[in-house]
Amino acid sequence: MGSAHVILSLCGKLLIQFPLCVLTQHVRIGARGKNVRKGMRYKTTAIAKEVRGMNYSLDELKRYAGNDPLISLYRKIPAAGQTSVELLRRLKMYSDKLFLLESSRSDDNGDTILGRYAYAAYAPALEISCLDHTITLTAGQASFSFQAAEPIEYLRGVIEQNKATRLPDLPPFAGGFAGYFSYEYIHLSQPSCHFKTENVDQTPDFHLMMFDKLFVLDRKTEEIYLICVVAAQRLEQSVRDGEAVLDGMMRIITRSLKEDNFPDGSLRLLEDFSPLYSETIYMQMVEKAKQYIQKGEVAQIVLTNGASTSAEGSLIDTFALLRQMDPTRYMCYFSTGEVQAAIASPEPILKLENGVVMTERLAGSYARGKTPKEDEMQAEALRVDPKAIDEHNMLVDDSRNEFGFVCRPGTVAVSHYLNIVRCARVMHLGSTITGTLKPEMGALDVINAIMPSGAVSGAPKVRACEIINEIEGERRGIYGSAVGYIGFDGDADFFAFIHSAFLKDGRLTVRAGGGIVIDSDPQEEYREAKVKAEAMLQTIKLAAKEEEHGSHY
Repeated sequence: MGSAHVILSLCGKLLIQFPLCVLTQHVRIGARGKNVRKGMRYKTTAIAKEVRGMNYSLDELKRYAGNDPLISLYRKIPAAGQTSVELLRRLKMYSDKLFLLESSRSDDNGDTILGRYAYAAYAPALEISCLDHTITLTAGQASFSFQAAEPIEYLRGVIEQNKATRLPDLPPFAGGFAGYFSYEYIHLSQPSCHFKTENVDQTPDFHLMMFDKLFVLDRKTEEIYLICVVAAQRLEQSVRDGEAVLDGMMRIITRSLKEDNFPDGSLRLLEDFSPLYSETIYMQMVEKAKQYIQKGEVAQIVLTNGASTSAEGSLIDTFALLRQMDPTRYMCYFSTGEVQAAIASPEPILKLENGVVMTERLAGSYARGKTPKEDEMQAEALRVDPKAIDEHNMLVDDSRNEFGFVCRPGTVAVSHYLNIVRCARVMHLGSTITGTLKPEMGALDVINAIMPSGAVSGAPKVRACEIINEIEGERRGIYGSAVGYIGFDGDADFFAFIHSAFLKDGRLTVRAGGGIVIDSDPQEEYREAKVKAEAMLQTIKLAAKEEEHGSHY
């Protein structure tokens, strides 16, 4: 029995009474599960290590660390042409718990430009997840679960005790908590929200992995940051431990590998894709949603459809192809060991930086045109479509109200109103909402206020979520979740889990949706969801190289 397991077992009862006082100094895990000191009380301060072999005096390190119990060390090495996907494949050899995030944007000519940074994190020091009111802590192979009366407050305590000052020369994300808050997280943040269906898939309400080791590809400087965290106590020994970790990370990044040495990133489809709801059933669902709208219980409901199949293998190849075929603002692959996801999401849920929070609401959708001229005609038609504008304005108003709870009065503003956001097969109306957080608020408070995004739920949100659950007859789980990170410095970046695929328990699922309003046409709504899902389905089939298994959706 490992030391981490012993500690978790012995301290289990204490966790309930003193939830933040254990797992602090004794759990030791690393790149392969050993010999690097970590813990829940994870306040860090970053130390710059520009090149390998550069030395710091103990006094310098102490000055940087201050009173924080841990400090960050890093090196920078030439990227030497390595890509984000290659980093992901390399790290898959060392851990099945991974998080890769990068971004892109379109220039004035419509060409795709990759974002400056790609973050590749692996082998989390700690995981915290919650299913209803059961919190599970995992460190390496050790795991402990306990009941929490207020799981969000427990999580808040963990996050608050894991803040750090990030030096300006480090990338925006230099380690922290990465993962997701599920669509049904609202039943924790808004206890008045009740779901009739059971959580059959046992999808956690949130699952965050605390990454203390990551590679950051800087495309501007063509360098790679190697970042790790060590204890500030017994500083001289800690620095030696950190140098050993960085040396190990150097070996990962510089190891000569042939393509056939990489872990298999392929996906195998075991049967045809089948629709979640047939055309007839989905049209009936739309009509039922419209009845609730006519009764005045809600103004809008976002219903979803999609397809699923039995599958096995990895979504890494799918992600690699997705970022080529449908590059968008957020491109992400993550694996918790139980769930894999490949995502190309156009919608920020929240971006928090230096106390300023931003979100973008996408609502109102048209199919892309087949030619540049036709595409622009579609865009112009979308800009003046009354249904699309009404749907969009409801979400913008809701977002302003949500920001009003967490932002300083007078700071909430709307910009880039009714902007056209283009994806591979569809375009959306988008508007940006910004505000300055109240001093006492943080990323988790924003998550509590805005989850799930109005783009995947409706208005008013609580009642819309209850009606959606009733009509769809199941929980959505990870679809519609907020995926991203809360850094040790308190900054955060989350996006909507849409335009995505996820694999759990041998089931590969793609979902897409559309906003239902009073004048929605059921058949058109079915077609809209199908168009949105088709881009991901095509990517999956190409990645899987399964000609014999097509789609009936």
